[in-house]
Amino acid sequence: MIPRHQVSISQLRTRARVLVPVLIGQMARPIISIGDALASLPGASGNLLALVEIRSGRDNEIFAQDQRRRDMLQWVAGLDYSSTVRRRLGISVRMTANAASSIRDAVAESETTSLVLEWPTLASPRRHGLSDLTRQLLRDGTTDVLFVRTRPRAQNDAIAPRSIMASIRGGPSARVVAFTAAALADVFGSVLTLLHVQTDAQHPDRSRREWHSFGEIVDELNRPATIVTLRRREDPAAGILEEAAGHDLIMLGSRQDPARPDAIIGRDLFRMLRHLDAPLVMIKAKHENRSATARVSGANGQDR
Repeated sequence: MIPRHQVSISQLRTRARVLVPVLIGQMARPIISIGDALASLPGASGNLLALVEIRSGRDNEIFAQDQRRRDMLQWVAGLDYSSTVRRRLGISVRMTANAASSIRDAVAESETTSLVLEWPTLASPRRHGLSDLTRQLLRDGTTDVLFVRTRPRAQNDAIAPRSIMASIRGGPSARVVAFTAAALADVFGSVLTLLHVQTDAQHPDRSRREWHSFGEIVDELNRPATIVTLRRREDPAAGILEEAAGHDLIMLGSRQDPARPDAIIGRDLFRMLRHLDAPLVMIKAKHENRSATARVSGANGQDR
């Protein structure tokens, strides 16, 4: 590991359009806290999309739908949390028989740049519905998607980190991860660490390209008091886990496998995340889906 050092950077500017969809009963406080923070940036705006699910039978009657709207609004009102950055999101309620379709419509209507979703885990109260929703939205590629996974022992607490660690390796989501981490650090007043992990397991040319890309990202951020760290490990996941200790929020790029488009990350990194105690934001950049499609098309062309 090289010694950490400070780099000088200018104030990050952004004009984010944030959308935070929620289903009644899910663990919504963590994703709302991240959405609020992004929506508080200069020129940014955001909306909390409360999705009221239409059920079959008598629940389709007008009275039942009105009651479900009231239930949703009462539930949202009860999601208050202690934070210096909050309630920057407007609230809209939408009846829906297909949550993914309603989210896509809202994304198009508001020209969303950042979609904030709960990363479903075994502890998620709505994990089956959220998992299905994730699978449907993963392939869209129309907006950056932030999947928020909470701390296992504080599953529904708002996220307000004092320190943020972002792992940057040069993949398609690298710049989005770095700039989003810097934006959140500015809002929360967090110490920001940018981590780059090198490994001998990959070709030296790829390592050089990733290191060069990492340096460019650091220069582009031009943000004061950012800590820059390099680790050399045979397993990148191990390097991330080592550096993650002591940080309040970890941010990574999704690095999807074209052969497994319904998975956010690969198996090795997923196994590492089981040992991670801090909240996590996994970002899938909107252009990543196009990159993955191009790689698959190229491979198919070679097969022919």
